[in-house]
Amino acid sequence: MEIPRVIGDMGIEPRDAGMYVDRDGDIWEKRLEGWRLVLQSGVAVDPVSLWDWIEGHVRDYAPFLPVAAVSR
Repeated sequence: MEIPRVIGDMGIEPRDAGMYVDRDGDIWEKRLEGWRLVLQSGVAVDPVSLWDWIEGHVRDYAPFLPVAAVSR
């Protein structure tokens, strides 16, 4: 059995809304309505589409860290 390195590796969705960076360095915004991919490889992405944590496979990009935690 492989032990997760951090809680996000288990596919647990962060509780709080806000900006997050995924394991690839892409930036996501979590809203009440779902997840929005903001920057992918430094390029702006479709600002309208929202993704679901499970059905939209956002959890496949875990772990997620709050952007503020990364910028410090």
